[in-house]
Amino acid sequence: MKKKEVEALHAFIAMAAQPGFASIFGGIPFGEPEEKYPYDRLGNGFELRPIEILAEGGQFVVDNRENFSHLYKDGNKVCDTVFRRGGYSGDFKDGYAYLIVYNKEKEHTKKRHGFDFGTHVIINEQGEVCLEPDGVTTYPSHLGGNIGKLKDTYYDLRTGEALLTCSSSNTIKGQKFIIVEHQYDWYDENLPLGVYKIDKQTCEFEKIDDIKR
Repeated sequence: MKKKEVEALHAFIAMAAQPGFASIFGGIPFGEPEEKYPYDRLGNGFELRPIEILAEGGQFVVDNRENFSHLYKDGNKVCDTVFRRGGYSGDFKDGYAYLIVYNKEKEHTKKRHGFDFGTHVIINEQGEVCLEPDGVTTYPSHLGGNIGKLKDTYYDLRTGEALLTCSSSNTIKGQKFIIVEHQYDWYDENLPLGVYKIDKQTCEFEKIDDIKR
């Protein structure tokens, strides 16, 4: 390597060592990395903050590796219910979030610090469970607005009321409405077959068309 090339290389290395120097390979500045935010943000000011877990007898604090957490809003605890974000969980949307809720078991279990295995639920902004499954193999879903679904039944998340149960294989989620098909009467004999529209805010529904055969 020639003398001028060596000098240029030394100059480049010296520049790269200076704070704020940007790499030509991506524009990423050198320097100290930003400190990671310690809590799990859920949007709209909500976040999950891990709880302190005392060992049986209360002698010391157990490492909370499972991230059992309480729900906070703008730095204030919303409720004492214990939650955790799961693989399918998401942030708050339209006033609801999909999380895993935990309950204390009657007998302390060291493996899970006295908590059960958890249930996937939809909660509102008060930390109240709005929709939960009746078994471990089903999961509720939030379709937007105040509409939730569990198996083949659509629910009003404000009241927990079942709106309609139908055989829809396709659910169309629009800005204001949910469109579903009801093709087979064994789901609900009292509900006429057809295409239904559900208002995402009021949860009112009506038949808008017949099924094409």
